[in-house]
Amino acid sequence: MRWSWMACWVAGLAAVALATLPIHAAPPQAREPEGPTRQPSPGGPPPQVSSSRDLLNRYCVTCHNERLKTAGLTLDRADPDHVGSSVELWEKVAHKLAGGAMPPPGMPRPDKSTLEAFVTHLESGLDREATAHPDPGRPVEHRLNQFEYSNAIRDLLALDIDAGSLLPPDESDHGFDNIAAALSISPTLLERYLSAARKISRLAVGDLSAAPAVETFRISRGLRQEERMSEEFPFGTRGGIVVHPYFPLDGDYVVKITLGRSFTAARIRAINTREQIDVFLDGARVTRFEIGGQCADSGNRDPKCRAYTETADEALHVRFPAKAGPHALGVAFVKKSAMTEGAAPTVLPPRHTSSTYEAPRMDID
Repeated sequence: MRWSWMACWVAGLAAVALATLPIHAAPPQAREPEGPTRQPSPGGPPPQVSSSRDLLNRYCVTCHNERLKTAGLTLDRADPDHVGSSVELWEKVAHKLAGGAMPPPGMPRPDKSTLEAFVTHLESGLDREATAHPDPGRPVEHRLNQFEYSNAIRDLLALDIDAGSLLPPDESDHGFDNIAAALSISPTLLERYLSAARKISRLAVGDLSAAPAVETFRISRGLRQEERMSEEFPFGTRGGIVVHPYFPLDGDYVVKITLGRSFTAARIRAINTREQIDVFLDGARVTRFEIGGQCADSGNRDPKCRAYTETADEALHVRFPAKAGPHALGVAFVKKSAMTEGAAPTVLPPRHTSSTYEAPRMDID
């Protein structure tokens, strides 16, 4: 008995050297009594096992116990009849056994039918556990949010779209709008995506039978147009606006400019000053207009000058060819002085709302 106990201890350190001996790594008081039926004879069939626990003790626990922890796996206390308590562990065991990786070469192995029965036992228990406690894990697929949808359309069709005008706002979670669990989809939202797809497809393909259309872009009347309005404008400009229309077809397009009027009259603001107005397409100047200052001395006494102060901007229109697709279209005044450019546009004082207020400069409506 002393030699047998020493053999078990040595086998725990070098199991391969004693592969022909029935080694048990369980505590002495938990070991089953050894007998002739448990000694595998050379070249004979492996001994029969009566339970899953018995099979583990014979062929697995020798290496995978709490003392050796081979490959970080311990099976001396794991219960193969209740896999729900250690699902990941038993999935790993079933994978190794089914693939024939365990027991390793040179170590005692159960017969094929016994091994297959044990694997089936583990897989059945894992399937029952998955059915009783389904865990789909983290969502791996989700719909695109507005930003992702815009990028996808641009990459696929070379179209820059405003997804915010086509789709409702995205749900957010912890301040992020690209978390899969928050990006749910409803029948109504799906219909909005289909509607957006129809509009985008018409833009991408074009329609030669489309009739001319007019689109108007307005600037707030309370915005003071005294400086360069944004980084999209060239240096040396003031006021104006940059818009980003989508031209549906290759063709001629017309831009018409309307100047700002007095709040309560039809008279163009600062029409007695001479101004230059540039029209830009994708950063390149299309044309330059000159307007104002023609009736500075006559005032409203001359009927022609009175009409001029009210209708002078009717001549501010230009026709130009352009390719289909997204464009940056801008209109701005040529800046006369080298005044320091402000950080942001300012707003007109709220009290200047009467027709008696004469703006120092023209502005674009």
